[in-house]
Amino acid sequence: MKDKLRFSILGILILCFLLVYMGCNKDERTITGPNSNVATYSVTITVLGPSGAPQGGVTVTLQNPPYVSTIFSGITNSNGQATIQAPAGNQTIIATMGSVLQVTVNVNVNASSTPTVVSTPITLTQNTTLGKVLVIYADYEYLETVLSSSTIKYTKFDTTNVYYMRSRVVADSAALLTYLKQYAIVFSDCNGGDESGYPKLARLYGRYITQGGKIYGGHYNYMNLQYIFAPSYQTYVSGSGTQLKIVNTSLSTAVGYTVINWPSSWYTDFSDIPTTNTTVYAVISGSAATASSPQGIPIIVENRLGTGKYVWTAYHNQDILSDTNLVKIVRYFLYNM
Repeated sequence: MKDKLRFSILGILILCFLLVYMGCNKDERTITGPNSNVATYSVTITVLGPSGAPQGGVTVTLQNPPYVSTIFSGITNSNGQATIQAPAGNQTIIATMGSVLQVTVNVNVNASSTPTVVSTPITLTQNTTLGKVLVIYADYEYLETVLSSSTIKYTKFDTTNVYYMRSRVVADSAALLTYLKQYAIVFSDCNGGDESGYPKLARLYGRYITQGGKIYGGHYNYMNLQYIFAPSYQTYVSGSGTQLKIVNTSLSTAVGYTVINWPSSWYTDFSDIPTTNTTVYAVISGSAATASSPQGIPIIVENRLGTGKYVWTAYHNQDILSDTNLVKIVRYFLYNM
């Protein structure tokens, strides 16, 4: 009797081990459920940004996958190409980037081991039903010019100016927050350094991003960050350097390089960016490590708070727009907000 019990327990243990082993080694394509046996085939697609240039970093997804799996989604490389899986027949593929750029395409997927290649590239366009965009004009940065340039072609945005914003926040901060919340993205021009005198507006920006808003801006936008993310962005460091080094894999894959010549090294940089809820995308190549950015002095930083974010660049974006390689970085962030 004891032998039978011993063998029964041993058998149960072996069965449990096999089930765990099979689960750990399960191919991600092996999905249980009513559609788990649906055959899938490769589809390659090329996505262009609004300017007509191949765009990396775009999420390409099958609209109605037969089951849940990562094989039905992919990210475009620097050539704008991504390959995903789809069942044979007529399928709809969606390409999205950031909050407001999207395009869909219908594809007849061949039941063949040879990938179906969509011969005509698809182009991302702004979809205002996904979200509206605001540009806050100021005196020392011209994001509105960058957005509407032929290399970006991101032209559907409302405008206001920083002086009007400062008056409104004093008059009725609640009303101004309501105004900002109608926008998915706010592009904030640098105003030459007087930002330090307007903490009430900076803190309102903080409330906006906490509730899901997204702000992008260069150079003296760091003065807004000094209020929102205190006590960070207080320790200045020398930013001298001639090369930019990308330290974020998603960005380097999207633009197709890791190190590039960098003409804009005269701006203010910091050694004390936030240590949590932060992504450093690029640093000055060869610069000294800091406690919060061990790979070097950061020049592109995403700061997250609540459900939103404030992306800061140490430079004015128009200063690098003419460089055919650096413009890929500008595009990536303007499109990916």
